[in-house]
Amino acid sequence: MKKKVLIKHSDIEKFIFFICKNLNIPKKEIDNLCKSLIGSSLRGVDSHGVRLFPHYVKCIEGGRINNRPKMKYIKKMPSVGLIDADNGFGHSASYLACTKVINLAKINGIGLVGIINSTHYGAAGAYSLEIAKNNFLGFSFTHSDSFAIPFNGTKKFHGTNPYSFSAPINNNKNLLVDFSSTSIPWNKVLRAKNKNQRLPKNVAFDQYGKSTTNAKIAKSLSPLGGELFGHKGFGLSASIEILCGPLLGIAHGYRLLSMMGPDFSSYRNLGHILIAINIESITTKTKYFRNISNYINDLKLQKPKKNQRILYPGQKEWEEEKFRIKHGIPFDIELQNEFLKIDKNYNLNYFNNLI
Repeated sequence: MKKKVLIKHSDIEKFIFFICKNLNIPKKEIDNLCKSLIGSSLRGVDSHGVRLFPHYVKCIEGGRINNRPKMKYIKKMPSVGLIDADNGFGHSASYLACTKVINLAKINGIGLVGIINSTHYGAAGAYSLEIAKNNFLGFSFTHSDSFAIPFNGTKKFHGTNPYSFSAPINNNKNLLVDFSSTSIPWNKVLRAKNKNQRLPKNVAFDQYGKSTTNAKIAKSLSPLGGELFGHKGFGLSASIEILCGPLLGIAHGYRLLSMMGPDFSSYRNLGHILIAINIESITTKTKYFRNISNYINDLKLQKPKKNQRILYPGQKEWEEEKFRIKHGIPFDIELQNEFLKIDKNYNLNYFNNLI
């Protein structure tokens, strides 16, 4: 087995489809799952791409994710709606919410849709980007169970609570901001642990709340900004927590079941928020695209540090996507083994032929 192989995204999609059909998941749900996971991996967001698929398989097998949900949209006000995801895939509920917020924003100038009784929805950027691709400004937020200590704290309290914003630049490109309110996602701690690698300084803490670079004893994450300026990440995380918990009438992240188990049979009842802003409710598209083009051009004129590039948010992902569509998505040995295990468990013998 090679240390790393590149696999065409179309082959990965077929594998996911075959496995999900065996798990009695409807085609629409599978399509949305593939769109989110494969799209994220193509953009280079590996922590929230196809690497999560084995975890979702475990959740379906255990009963944490409802494989045949009956999602319901509830109109709350002219520009506000709510989706009950019936504990199905958060990805599918969120793409449904994208359609709803865009339609609300077309009529009212702005649309906001909350999602309740949901599950992990992958990369927040998948949904703000979907909104931007339709020529609206998009926001995407979710909370999660505890991973990060509060500023000046010692025990984990907030989730990684990502912030994502996306805006159209032209017909082919979109600005995309997508980052967690912690210094790193927890997935990077797990990968460093599995590969026996050290963590960067000031991003993780041990059981006593002391900073550590040893992934094997890391128990929590630092808020974005680290030990000196973590109040900023903590404040960002708190605002997202309020949006995705109390505002939706559901529990905040500290009271949610852990993503990592051991309970994989109970529903987690996560919350998400998506927002779309209609450009034409504020200015004309002609003025908007002229001015955002000026912004990008002026940014490109700035002098970078030696041997560095100044990129607009999302440019790196767009360039990576072009490369990976052509050459494939990288699978390290760890991920190859996880997919091979699923392949064997379901007697598919498909993934084995890809590596």
